[in-house]
Parts: sequence; C-alpha cells; structure tokens
Amino acid sequence: MSSVAALLHKEFRLVLPPAYLGVAALALFNLIPHYPMILGISYFLPALFIALSEANGNKDHEFTISLPVTRNEVVLAKHLTVVVVELVQLAALGVVAIFAAQITPEGNAVGMDGNFAFFGFVLMALGLFNAVFLPGYFTTGYRTGRPGVLAAIVFFLTYGAFELLVALVPGAADIFDTLDPAMIAPQLLVLGAGALAFAGLTALAYRRSVARFDRVNL
Repeated sequence: MSSVAALLHKEFRLVLPPAYLGVAALALFNLIPHYPMILGISYFLPALFIALSEANGNKDHEFTISLPVTRNEVVLAKHLTVVVVELVQLAALGVVAIFAAQITPEGNAVGMDGNFAFFGFVLMALGLFNAVFLPGYFTTGYRTGRPGVLAAIVFFLTYGAFELLVALVPGAADIFDTLDPAMIAPQLLVLGAGALAFAGLTALAYRRSVARFDRVNL
C-alpha cells in the first residue's frame, strides 16, 4: 500500500469516517417540490468543518507528520479527502435530481433546475471553494474557522452570480434553467467546463497548500 493510500485509509477511518458521509442523504430534501437545488449540495460544508475541527482538536497533523510520510503526501491525502466528500454529496444530489425532475417536470420555481448546467456551475463554485479553503487551512495546519467562512462565502457568491446571470441574460434561462431534453447539448458544455475548472482550481489549491504547509512549524 502506498503512503498516500495509507493516509487516505487513515482519513476515512479517523478523520472522516463513513458516518460523516451519511450527510449526503440530506440531499433527499430536494425531493420536496421546488426545494432549492443549491441547498442540496451545501450539506457537505458542516460535515467537513466539524470533522476537520475535531481532527485538529485531536492533533491529527502532529500525529500524521510523525509517520514515515512526506508533508506533500499529507497535503495530498487531505485534498483528496475533501474532494471525495464533495463528489459524494454531488453524486447523491445528482441521483435525487433525477427523481425530482419526475416529481416536478416543470422545473424548480426557486432557483435553477437540477440539470447538467446546474452541476457545471456548482463544480466551478466548488473549485473556487477549494482554492480558498485548502490553502487557507494549510497556512496554519489547524485553523478551519476563517478560511472556512471565507470559502463558504466565495462558494455561495459564485453560484449566486451564475444564477443571476442565467436569470438576467435574455434567453439564457431557456437554455440553462430548464429540464427540456433539447437543451442538453449546451448544458453538457457547461458541465464539462465546470469539471475542468474544478480539477484545475483544486490542483492549484494543492500547489499553494504544499508551499504554505512547508512553512508551518507544528
């Protein structure tokens, strides 16, 4: 087993055990007609912040860097853990969105419909969340409060900006805020762009986190 794989095993046994991932089930609230889709993805935030705060209280990083692993591997494992939490929540909401579309085929009255474009916009917002939160967290290696609040604000403001643009730009809502199968092609383009932005911003977050964690004296 590689060092990163061993660290991931540790993360999901001690820092974020499966019980924390159960928060993804809260996406079921989106089966309520016209429940805002953006709330269905946001439940990963409290699970992540609580888990990391508890880990910090248990001196997780002090323990981890005492193991025969590099600091870069510690940072990579933590980034992968955060990404898994985000993608599990996203996947859960994706499944729920399929059934929600059957319950309300006319679409959501509050916020964007749960279509491919919505998930593309969310991925872009999650990428920016990672770019703010993870380097901020690794500036000290233990503080989640300030970087967490800033990252959450960036996440919701970014998604809100996309939602506002779709609502205000003439014709945009007919393409991106609809469950019409005829609009799948442009929505898939947004999803692809969102996936690329998420991957690129998370990779950038990793490089910045490595540089900052190297300067931390634990």
